[in-house]
This record gives sequence, structure tokens and C-alpha cells, in this order.
Amino acid sequence: MTTRPEPTRAVAIGGGHGLARTLAALPEVVDEVTAVVTVADDGGSSGRLRRDLGVLPPGDLRMALASLARERRIAELLQYRFPRGELGGHSLGNLVLVALQDLAGGDLQTALDELARVLDVPGRVLPCTTAPVVLHASTGDAEVRGQTAVSSTPGLQRVWLDPADAPPGPGVVDAVAEADLIVLGPGSLFTSLLPNLLVPGLADALAAAAAPVVFVGNLREQPGETEGMSLRDHLDALRAHVPQVRIDVCLAHEGPTPTGGGAPLHGVGLTGAVGRVVTADLLDGSDGHDPTSLAAVFTDLLGGR
Repeated sequence: MTTRPEPTRAVAIGGGHGLARTLAALPEVVDEVTAVVTVADDGGSSGRLRRDLGVLPPGDLRMALASLARERRIAELLQYRFPRGELGGHSLGNLVLVALQDLAGGDLQTALDELARVLDVPGRVLPCTTAPVVLHASTGDAEVRGQTAVSSTPGLQRVWLDPADAPPGPGVVDAVAEADLIVLGPGSLFTSLLPNLLVPGLADALAAAAAPVVFVGNLREQPGETEGMSLRDHLDALRAHVPQVRIDVCLAHEGPTPTGGGAPLHGVGLTGAVGRVVTADLLDGSDGHDPTSLAAVFTDLLGGR
């Protein structure tokens, strides 16, 4: 009898458009992908639904599902955003996810898993926590509250969650423990990545993980929250907030200069900040991370375990 090989698994942690690029790459590399997604958003459609209905913000979760979906036409439909009227600004997928959660008796994970089956997702999307967390930040001179406010504030020194002891969401710790590859980012350092890692149980799971942990550097600094920060500054800030989380590999862009706002970030000056630095041309034609380039690097990293 032929024994089937164990499936290869990856976990990607983050939120927003940056995480979406990693999620578009990983199904080309591994059999199963688990997205662990921030739930600190308080702006736009997600913020309105959070305030009106008392649900966790669905936007980043919906985007992760759409990025992994093999049923592309349904994914495109869920990404549709109403342009005007009482529904103006709402994404159809956000409303669908909230409706599925209501039909599941309030169980968000059941709703996510059901929508994942409809979309033919090769894995799962998990909220980093199911607690209704609020992101706070300090610049040293002032404190700001809420992800939207934090994202536009320069000179950030520290961010934290309230409550600080939010437990990891169901399945998160097991997914990290069973992974063959763990990817952090790319994405906003203080508002997409750290809100996940500040969940104590998730940070501890990453510290204990057997899989290599890869930090995907952003292409450029972000006006506001990471203005004036180098890639070394990103890694130093991550370590200052969650010192137990190790970074085995930092993946940095080396190639054409991004044309968007913010100074470009380079993989220089990282000696001592990370185990290994890998550089590659990660830029696509839309001034973002190219999933094909990411997939090639992830494949090499898995092959070199």
C-alpha cells in the first residue's frame, strides 16, 4: 500500500492588502494555508458593522478569504463595494460574513469555514482572537486610540491591545504548531502585524514553533505610522513589542524603486537583527509585492529546511 505524503502547511499572519499578497502566493507553494488575521480594525465598513452590530470587524477576514479563493468569480462578487446610499462603503462580502455568523448563532469561525467552503479555499482563515480588542498607541507625548487613528500618527513608540490578555482564536495555536512555514506580513507594522502578535498566546506559539518564521519587509515606509523608519527599525520595533518571537529570515526587496509614496526600504544594515536576510525583486507592475516572486522565495526556503 502506498503511503500518501503528509500535506505541507503554511501560516500567514497579518491583515489588509499586504497579507493578501502573501495569501495569493502560498497556495502555489504548500497544500494548506491558514491565514491568521487581525481584528482590531475600527474604520470604514468594518468599523460601522462593529459599532452597529457588535461583531468583530469582518473586512480583513473577508479579504483573506477572497485572496485564497479558487472560486474567483464568487470572490470578486464578495469584494464588491456599494458606491452610494445607505449601503455606501459597505463590501458585499462583509455583509455576507456577518449574515452567516448570525445564522450560525453568533459563531464567527463557523461562518468563516462555511464561506471558505463556498469559495473553495485551500485552508482556513482564523481571527487572531475572538475578543473585541481595541488598539492603542503612544508617541511619548500623546496617546491615541483605535486602529484608524494609529495608522495616521507619526512617531509611534509603543502599541498595545485592550484587553491585553485577549486569548488566541480557536485553531490558531494548533495551526502555528503544525506549520512547515510561517510568514509575517507584509503590511502595516503597527496596525496589521503587531495587533496579531500582541495576543499573548499567539506570540508564545510562534516562539515555540518548529517552522521557520519569515518576515516579509514592506517595499516602502508608510506616511504616518512608519514614517522615517528603516527596515531595521521595523525589526527592532517588533522585537521590542514581542521579544519572544524569533525571526529566522527577513525577506527584503532588491530591484526597481517603488513609485508610491514613502521612502523605499532596503535589506541593508540588518546584521544582528535577524538570522538571515534574503533579497529579491519583489515588485509587481502595480507597485506592490508580486505573489509570483514571493512564491519563488517561499519555495526555496521550504526546500532548504
